[in-house]
Amino acid sequence: MAHDLLFPTSDDDLLISVYHKQGRTLDDLPYTDAFEAIYTVMYGGDNEPHAPTRAQVFHRLHNLRKAGKLPRLGRAHGERPRITPEQETLLVSDVEDAVGALSKRDQLIYTPAYEELCTRFNAEAGLDLSRHDIWRLIAKLAK
Repeated sequence: MAHDLLFPTSDDDLLISVYHKQGRTLDDLPYTDAFEAIYTVMYGGDNEPHAPTRAQVFHRLHNLRKAGKLPRLGRAHGERPRITPEQETLLVSDVEDAVGALSKRDQLIYTPAYEELCTRFNAEAGLDLSRHDIWRLIAKLAK
């Protein structure tokens, strides 16, 4: 396997290696310092002119997981926030308004639409959840 080599041989191998070192599941990764560490190691941060966007990096990781190339890293860190059934219904509605269907939720990561969804949901639900906490809730909605 390529990712067992001492020196990764492709961008995907390097991305997998850097992801593995963070020790977080993919669903627990967005909007965390761990994701920012991956992005910085891989692409040098926001000042690199040809670096992919954070959304592109997350989607690459997502595709690698679908292809069975990302290692399983266990459970998410910490507890997922709890919301009421009414708040969950509201969140489903907000996601569907943003991307058309709950099944398309991964398209929201690191987009202006996601920022708007977080602001809207917190205001409507009377909450003050972080972008990461809202993502953890969204990631579990259809599971």
